[in-house]
Amino acid sequence: MPQKAGLKGAHSAASTSPIQKMGLVLDHLVAALGGDPSSPLRRAQILVDIDAHPDTTQTEVMDRLNLNKSTMSREIEWLYDHGCLIRQSGQQDGRVIHMSTCGYSKKNLEFALYHSERSHKNLQKFLESLITMFTDPKPTLRDAKLLVTAADLGEASRQELFSRSYQGPLTTNVRALERLVEQGLIDTKASE
Repeated sequence: MPQKAGLKGAHSAASTSPIQKMGLVLDHLVAALGGDPSSPLRRAQILVDIDAHPDTTQTEVMDRLNLNKSTMSREIEWLYDHGCLIRQSGQQDGRVIHMSTCGYSKKNLEFALYHSERSHKNLQKFLESLITMFTDPKPTLRDAKLLVTAADLGEASRQELFSRSYQGPLTTNVRALERLVEQGLIDTKASE
């Protein structure tokens, strides 16, 4: 337990601005999704919704987030396959499957919630606001981190943006940055 409090204190000390807190929240969401920054923001939103409503069903999540069945099924399978959630059959009806977050996902969502005033609603609003900023239909956590990093740094070179974003192949980072420039979310002067 002391380690957890120490980590929270270190994060609080490191996050002096709201933009830096956004970056920390994104870092914790990436960790909650198995360290995969290419995960869509929508997947993170689904995981947060499941965490906010333990023992929920796929239909209930679809209704709350207004998602179609094929998207939901694909994302739930990914979350289950990567150990982010557990599924259990209902006691009254075995066809009804209840889902809850677990393991590293649950732990890292707790850290993300720490920076969101312990509110799933605030975390959902944050994710929804990011999703609506993008014209790309499937913005990723990497895209969001580059955007937040650019906002934090102001004018910055590509190397500065990439060094503060998620590690990955240079081509992946370049493609993500170019999409942000095309969408008008990052100024080209800042990314040169």
